[in-house]
Amino acid sequence: MMGTAGVLLGLLLLGTYAQAQDTAAVKASPWKFTGDAALTFNQVALYHWVPGGVNSISGQATVFLRLLYKQDKQLWDNTLDLGYGLTKQSDDPLIKNLDRIIFNSQYGYQVTKSLYISALFSMQSQFAPGYKDNKNTIKISDALSPYYLSLALGLDYRPDGHFSLFFSPLTGKMTYVRSQMLADQGAFGVKAATYDKTTKAMLTSGEHVRWELGANLKAEYINRFFKDQLGVKSSLLLFSNYLEKPQNVDVTFDLLLDYKLLSFLTATAQLTLVYDDDQKITNDDGRQVASLQIRQMFGLGLAYHF
Repeated sequence: MMGTAGVLLGLLLLGTYAQAQDTAAVKASPWKFTGDAALTFNQVALYHWVPGGVNSISGQATVFLRLLYKQDKQLWDNTLDLGYGLTKQSDDPLIKNLDRIIFNSQYGYQVTKSLYISALFSMQSQFAPGYKDNKNTIKISDALSPYYLSLALGLDYRPDGHFSLFFSPLTGKMTYVRSQMLADQGAFGVKAATYDKTTKAMLTSGEHVRWELGANLKAEYINRFFKDQLGVKSSLLLFSNYLEKPQNVDVTFDLLLDYKLLSFLTATAQLTLVYDDDQKITNDDGRQVASLQIRQMFGLGLAYHF
């Protein structure tokens, strides 16, 4: 009887020890996975509305995933930002109001408490064609048109788990335009097609790839406040091309706020500003010029943070 009790006690102690070891292993894991997913909707319905207007409905889906590895002096930060949205106005066809694919992978080796020697790989593109008009007739972008790849080497400052500031004096950037039509137009900075001045016949096709070498600065802040009710995600990206017009700095700023109104209802506001000298807008007079691009959104929907 005592032998049986001893065996049972030994098994209990062994199980408790194993469970404690498993718990410690989980707590000591260098990997951390977080993310946000949201569905946002807007609707306007009018009937005999004297001030005028059109019926509209819109929605967008966004996903932001982050996988962070941190152990000893090594840090590996990976983020994937996906978004797609559609708008329907009156009898017009569905048009996009959001389309993005952004992937960043950054590896750093710690040299001081908050400073890392770091390498950053970035990829950015979109899912579907984009059009200038609301009739889907004038195409100005497409899937993999553009498609940006960049590799940057520099220093990364991380005073805490929410803010990071990365500066690279050596950044290589590739722009790829898959669509031959857009490449022939010289979209997104690639070399355009050439034509005979008299016959207008095409002499050379537009190129699909453009290479740049420059400096890159990336600032990012991610945090949640008020017991996770308010989420803040902000980023600023600057790039200057040493090889051509270095004074024309490309700027991308993004600010996203989400506030949990109820357990199932979240208010979301987003502001995106873009200036890129290689992304031209055709004016009414036919001239192509670079301009500040602005996108703002406010809506209610479902959101999940993990």
